[in-house]
Order: sequence, then structure tokens, then C-alpha cells
Amino acid sequence: MAHELDPFAGLGDVRWSRMRHAYGPATEVPELLRGLADPDPAARETALDGMYGAVHHQGDVYPCTLAAIPFLLRIAAASDLPGRAEVVKLLASIASAEDPTELTGPYKKANRTVTAAWPLWERLLGDPDPRVREAVAGLLAACVDGPRAAVTSLTGRLGDEDDPGVRETIVRTVAALCRRQRGAAGVPGGADDVPGGTEEVAGGAEGVRDWLGRVLAMEAEPQVRLVALAELASLGGGPAVEVGEALELLTALYETGTPPAAPPADFETPTLIGALRRAREERDAGRRAPRAGELVHTVSEGLGERVGDRVRLLTALLRSPDWECQVDAMGPAHVLVANWRGDYAGLVSALGERVLGERALGGRGRGRPGAVVMSRAVGVLDALGELAAPAADALAEVLAATERRVADHTRLEDAEPPWVIEWPRDQPTVSPALHALSGTGDERALPMLAWALERERMPRDVAQLVGRFGPRAAPLLPLLRRRLRDLPADQPHDHRHDSICWALSRVGPRAAEALPDLLGQPVTEGWLAAVGAIGPGASVYEPILREAAASPERRLAMRAAKALWLVTGDLGVAVAVADRYLGGDNPYAVREAADLLGCLAPAMAERERAAKPRITLLRRLARRKDRYGWVPLAAARALFRLTGDPEAALPVPARVWELNRHTRTEAAELCAELQRAAVDARPLLEAELGRARRHNASDDGYGSAQVVDDEKLLRRCREALDAMS
Repeated sequence: MAHELDPFAGLGDVRWSRMRHAYGPATEVPELLRGLADPDPAARETALDGMYGAVHHQGDVYPCTLAAIPFLLRIAAASDLPGRAEVVKLLASIASAEDPTELTGPYKKANRTVTAAWPLWERLLGDPDPRVREAVAGLLAACVDGPRAAVTSLTGRLGDEDDPGVRETIVRTVAALCRRQRGAAGVPGGADDVPGGTEEVAGGAEGVRDWLGRVLAMEAEPQVRLVALAELASLGGGPAVEVGEALELLTALYETGTPPAAPPADFETPTLIGALRRAREERDAGRRAPRAGELVHTVSEGLGERVGDRVRLLTALLRSPDWECQVDAMGPAHVLVANWRGDYAGLVSALGERVLGERALGGRGRGRPGAVVMSRAVGVLDALGELAAPAADALAEVLAATERRVADHTRLEDAEPPWVIEWPRDQPTVSPALHALSGTGDERALPMLAWALERERMPRDVAQLVGRFGPRAAPLLPLLRRRLRDLPADQPHDHRHDSICWALSRVGPRAAEALPDLLGQPVTEGWLAAVGAIGPGASVYEPILREAAASPERRLAMRAAKALWLVTGDLGVAVAVADRYLGGDNPYAVREAADLLGCLAPAMAERERAAKPRITLLRRLARRKDRYGWVPLAAARALFRLTGDPEAALPVPARVWELNRHTRTEAAELCAELQRAAVDARPLLEAELGRARRHNASDDGYGSAQVVDDEKLLRRCREALDAMS
């Protein structure tokens, strides 16, 4: 056939111009496909970047992506062409090998087209190039429609495979296929006598676990044994994986070292893939075991909800004298704390030791291993909030030693952590180390934040951090007042002025001394929050508050109505603003109106009986089928506070709990208000406290406030249970 001689035969016959990719007509796809097999590695990297960037943009599959698959298969099959391993990896991505479950439309078609080339993949498992074999072993994870053949070929290949990287990938893929096919009988595997054979492993997941156990017992390479150990842990059901065994294997791996994923390239390309390659090369420079970090992550993830064992593993690595062990434990530690609940005092203390480690060594040079370790440790602590408290002494000590240092954003891995970071096209920010110390609530951060407030180029987030200290930040009021006067208040993208107002609102009535400085400032939500928090002492601003309460801008009007009530006690205007939006169609407005009524409820109960139509409307809103649960929750809270009758509110927390996990904190707060009346919610709260995984954990990543928000939920659940006692 023609394509056996020329992989690009027929390429010009495809009507590429009638197809589109992420950025327009797919006219350059033929050039990109030819570039994938170019003798020049720079040309290949540029073409690969174009394929990932446009034809397979962010994992998308377009008609032109499907049309490219036959040519990609031919390139992979042509043993005399360069770049085949990268092409196989591209095909694996197009086939959704990382997660091929529940595919539909073009994604399912792409998966079936790629995996249908089964004879090719079976042949390439024996290719002379180990990088091709490794890529193919990873691609076979996409075989959701034919896992038996894939597992049989992979386990059969293991006994003859001499490359540790390929063996590692085989073990990973067999375990992945097993996880996806749980419940399917007869998942095949290798023979009983040696790891790898052509006989089937009977018994599905149990058979694969037995096979992994034999791999673990007979394998000589530490990295392959580690993967088998981690996959055994993740599949569960067998004997518990011992942390001590994992640590012994990791120690051996760091001592013997691992080859790099690829040798350093001697060329440059102005592409994203090139930038990622250079970053990987820089990261791996000077390391004995550059692939060990991925294995640490694999072992930690394999232990799953065995949080205590994961803490033991990572704490031991953090306290290892080997800086590579320390660095490689940082990422898994961040993932663990972000997604799982547990006792992290020892782990956080170990992170604190790593913060001090470089200073204890007397290091001052950028890029030193100790400086890298310190920077990574600070990065983990930065997102932990109060959980970082066991490392507060270390953070305070190392910051105090840096003498008000400002650093460029490119020098975050210097041996001395800065207080403030400068950015090329944006306002400065508080450094991660100072941010982490502030998050613990440690007052040693306040003088440092005061210095940052005084800088001519004030960091955009410093006032927000000051506000977290609440009334304890009162000593910084003179600085807040001065910056309120001298910062521009009319720049649309400069929110520092408003953040100072929010900080004043957190200080509370003691911020009354800032009243003269608030005069003449723009009336924003932050300004209104500050005035409201000051309370009756701010009565001079009553005309401004009344005018803002009449604003057509909803959020401004509601904030002003609440502030007017707090300052003057005028309940009528505030209730009128809430009523204006309570019966509307906008769920955000309805929720805000119900929240406002909930705040006003105690005063309304004292001065007047709530109007019957309003109560009727709130009852209806509390029963409302709401997609996210926020409106019923706000309505139930307002209704209970207005009437004192818990009956209408009682069903709501349980209803919204599973509907939207992000409502749980407020639902627990409502249970605390209901006290003994909410006793039926006790199992719900106890079950939440018993869960190992954070309520807001996600397999797609994590947010900067994830830990703080989940810890707040846990506190609210405990408070609710105490209120029921």
C-alpha cells in the first residue's frame, strides 16, 4: 500500500480548509503533521506545539483532529522516522488515555479510532526504542472497550522488558485498567509463575492485586517496586501497604538515582512545549533521581484515605538529610493537606524546619538546594491558614532576619524570603512567607504588614491581610488612615483603596477615628461596610447612606441599607430595600434580600410584627426547588429569626447539604441557631466530621482558600453539635 512507503500519502486530498481548529481554519495541519517527523528536533517540537495548541487545544477534539489520526498512526508505525514517541503520546492524549470513561461524541470516536489500531500497538510494545515502548504502554490505558487484550499484552511483555521506565508504565496501566473495570469479571493479567506471562489472572481486581504482589516481590528496580506498592495500596482489599517498606524503597531509589525523562536538548524553540521542556531540564539539573518526585506522589496518592500513613511518609521525607527527598515531598504534602482532613501538626512542624534549614546552613545563594527547599516549604504553608501555626515561629524568625526585603518575582527561590514581591506589570504583593504568617493570626506579622502598608508602592493585598486581624489591627489605624488619604480612589483597576475600607470594617467601632478620612471618598461597598461597622458614631454620614440606599445598583443599595440601620437604627428604609428585591426573579438578589432580612430580624421582632405577606413569601422561598440551595437557606434563616418558629427551617439544611456542598458551612451555622430543634440533623453533622476527604476537594485541582474554608466548616459543625447538647 502507498502509505507503507509514504506516511503522508493522501494528505493533500483531505479538505483541511473546510475544517476548523481552536484558532480558525485548519489549513496548516498538513505542515504540522509533516513537521512531526522532521529530522530537525526543533522543527518537531514546533510542530508538536502547534498540534497541542490548536488541533488538540486543551484536550479538545475537532473534525481536523479526527482527520489527523490516520496520519499520526502511520508516523508511529514508521520505524525509520524520528519523533515517534511524542506522536504516540499525542495519540494517547487524543484518545483520552488519562481518563477514557464516559466519553461521548468526537471524544469517543477518537478513542475508538486510536485503540482500534490494536495490531500496531501490540507490535510497538516490542519496538527497539524504549521511549516508544513506554509511550505505547501508557496509551493502552485508553482501551476501555478491550481491556482484557491490553492487560494480557502488557503483563506478558513485562517479563521481557529491560527498561525500568517501560516496566513502571506497564504496572501503572495494568492497575488503571483494573480500576476502571472493577466489577467486570475476569480482568486478565500475567501468569502465576513469573510477573508477566500470557496466561490470564483470574478473579478480576483480586487477580491483578496478586499479580502486583508478585511484581513487588520479584522486581529488582526500586522505582518499579514503588509503583507496584502504590498501585496495590490504591486498589485496596489486600494486606495494608507498610509505610516503612515504601520509605526503604524510596531511600534506595534516591541512593541509586534514576535516569532523566529525556536528555537535555541542545536547541531552543519559542513554544510553550519548549518552555515546559526547559523548565523540566532546569528542575532536574543537579539531581540524582529526577524521576523520584513522581513516584513519591504516586505512593502518597496510592495510600488514599490513609491520611495518617501519608503524613508519616511525607514527614519522614521532609526530615530526610537528602534535599531531593525534601523537595519531592512538598508537592504531595500540599495535595494531601488541600484535599484530606487529618492531624497535620507534625507535618507542618517539619515544613517549618525546612523553612529554617537554609538559614541554619548559612546559605545566601540563589538556586542552592536549601533555598529551593525553603521556598517550596513556604509555598505549602501559604495556603494552610491557621493550620500553619506549628510553623509560625520558623516563619517569624526567617522573616525577621531578612530586614524588610523586597524581591523581584523571579527571585522567589532566593535563600532569604522577602516581605514584598514586585511584579513587572502589576502592583506588588505580600510575599508567600509573610502571607503564611499572617494566615496563622500570629501578631508578629503586624509590624511587617505595617511596613508594607507604608511603602510608596503599597502591595495590593496587604490591607486585606491586616483586616484578618480584626480589632487586633487597631494599632495600624494611623497607617490605614494615611493610605486612605493618599492612594488614588478613582482608578478602576486599583482596588487598594477599597481594601483599606474593608480592613477598617474588620477593626470595628475602634475605626471611628478614621471617620474624617472617609469624608469625600467614593461610596463603595467597602466604604459602606466601614461606616456600618463604626456604628452610631458615624451618624454624620446619614444623608450619604440614605442616598446610597436609594441607588439602582442592588449590592450598593443593600449594603447602604444595612449600614443606615447600624448607624441610625432606621429599620424602615432597610426593610423596604430588602422587600424591593425579595420577590424578584434574580436568585442572587433574592438571596441577598433574605440575608438582609435575617440581619434585621431581631430589631424587626422588637419593633413590629413582620408583615404576613413577607412571611408567606419567605416560607415559599424556603421550600423552593433551587439549583444551588442558597435561596432556601437564606430564606429559612430569615424566617426562623423573624418568627422564632423552627418548623419551616428544619428541613432546609439537610436538603441543601448534598445539593451543593458549598452551602454546608452556612447550613451548619443555621443548625447551631436552631439548637435543640435541629437535633435530627445531628447524624448529618457527625457524618461530615467523620469524613476524611475535605468537602470542597476536587480531582481537578484545588483553590487557595480550600483548606481554610473546610476547616471553617468543621468548626461550625462542632459548634452546631455543642448547641444541640
